[in-house]
Amino acid sequence: MLRTAVTAAVVVGCMASLAACSNDTGATPGDSGDSAASISFAYWGSNEENATIRNMVAAFEEAHPDIRVEPNWIQSDYEQKLQTSIAGGDAPTVAAISNTSLPSFFTAFKPVSVDTGAYYSPAVAKAGNVDGTDYAVPFVAKSKVMAIDKNRFTKAGLPVPSGTSPLSTQDFVAAAKKMSSGTGSSKVYGSAPLWYDGWLIADGGSYYNGDGTKCTMGNTAGIRAAKTVVDSVKPDGFAPTAVAVQGQDTFEWLKAGKVAALPDFGPWNIAKFAELDASRFALVPMPGRGEPMEVDGLGITKSASAAQTKSAEAFAKFMSTDPAAQNLLASQKSALGVPVVKDSLAAFKSAAPKANLQAFVDAVESAVTTPYVKDKVQIESTFSTALNSRTAIGTGDEDPATVLPQLQAKCQSMLDATK
Repeated sequence: MLRTAVTAAVVVGCMASLAACSNDTGATPGDSGDSAASISFAYWGSNEENATIRNMVAAFEEAHPDIRVEPNWIQSDYEQKLQTSIAGGDAPTVAAISNTSLPSFFTAFKPVSVDTGAYYSPAVAKAGNVDGTDYAVPFVAKSKVMAIDKNRFTKAGLPVPSGTSPLSTQDFVAAAKKMSSGTGSSKVYGSAPLWYDGWLIADGGSYYNGDGTKCTMGNTAGIRAAKTVVDSVKPDGFAPTAVAVQGQDTFEWLKAGKVAALPDFGPWNIAKFAELDASRFALVPMPGRGEPMEVDGLGITKSASAAQTKSAEAFAKFMSTDPAAQNLLASQKSALGVPVVKDSLAAFKSAAPKANLQAFVDAVESAVTTPYVKDKVQIESTFSTALNSRTAIGTGDEDPATVLPQLQAKCQSMLDATK
C-alpha cells in the first residue's frame, strides 16, 4: 500500500477524531438525512488516488442523496492511525483495508455480506474472508504485470515476450542475463530489482501450505527463489542492488533504457506508462505464476450504529459492484487499480487504449489465493526483517540455503503459538 507524507495539521486534526473531521458540506458522522444516517470513510492514497476516491464517493451521494459520506483521507501511517482511532473510540464508520492487513484488523469490523458471484475473480471474491467469515467487501484489485522495453529484447536476439502468455521464470532469468552489459555506473541491466516475496510466488513457492498451518518459505522453492534474487544483484548479475536504486524511480530507468524489464509493475503506474512510445514499450504478464495481488476492501467498524451500518452497507455495495463507481477506478490521469466487476473492465482498458491493460485483468483472474493466517503481518514482518539483515537480499552476506530453514523454523513457532 502506498504511504505518503502528511502535514502536521491534517495529522493533528484527524488523530483527534478520525470520525469527526468534517467534510465540505459540514455534515458530521451520525447526522441523519431524511431516511438514513451519514457515515465517515477512512482511506489512504496519493493526491491522484484521493481524487479518484472522492469522485467515487460523489457518485454514491448522487445515487443516494439521503446519505452523506465524510471522506477522511489519511496520507501517511494509515494503519497506525486507523488502529489508534479504533482503540480511542473514534473509529470511522467505513475503513479501507488491504487483504494483506485484514488478518490484523478483522476483529474491529462487523461481518459483512459478500456476493461472491458478482466478481469475475475467485481471488477477489475471497479477499475479505478471514477464517470463513467475510469482514470486508472488495472494491479494487491491484494486480502486478511486467513493463518491458521491446527494443532491448530485439537487440539481444530474443523474442519479445507475449502479451498473454507469461515467460517461465527460468526463461526470464536467462533473458535478463543476456540483456545485461557493461560494468559500474555505466552498466545496463536486464531487469529492475526483484522483490523476494513476489518472486517466491512467481517461481512456484509460498509462505505457507494450502491451509495455512505450515510455513514453507524455507523449502527447496523458497531457497531457489532467494538464490535467484541474491545472484541477480551480484557484480555479474542482471539487476541493480537496492542501494543503487534507493530513492530513485525505476520507471525512469526503464524509460532511459537502463533496465530492459520492470517486474512488479502496478496499475497506479498506468497513466505514466500511457505516455511512453507504444512501439517500444509494452505490458506483459509477470513471469511464472505471477506475483501476489493486493485487494483493497471496505470494512464496517463495530462502533457503527444500526442506522450507520445500513448506510455503510449501501455504500460498500455501491463502491464494490456498481459501474457508476467501478468505472471511475482508472482514467488517463490516474488509476487506483483494476475493477473487480466485469461490466467495468471496458472502462478500465479505455484509460490507456494503446497499452495492454488486459494483462492486469488476466493477472486478477489468475491470481494465487493465499490462505488465512493469524498474525500474518507480524510473522511475515519478522521473517522479512531477518532475511534482509542476514542475506544479500538486503544488507547481509549469509547463504540463503542456511538462513531460510532457520527462519522457517522461527515462522513455524510463531504460527503454532497462534493456535
